[in-house]
Amino acid sequence: LVQNGGTVVIGGIYSQTESDSTTKIPVLGDIPYVGFLFRQNAKTDNKSELLIFISPRIIKSSVSLR
Repeated sequence: LVQNGGTVVIGGIYSQTESDSTTKIPVLGDIPYVGFLFRQNAKTDNKSELLIFISPRIIKSSVSLR
């Protein structure tokens, strides 16, 4: 149970993506022993989280709801 005005998490999604990429100058990046000077390796790690919160509030009114 949640008190009036309190907040509760009702669900969520968590995702994680990992990727490796290499960029290089054509031909020069393939030369043995010196090719590393003309290429770049990158590792990307993305994490994201989506949570759903609700905050119930009791509304007291003299007007009847239909």
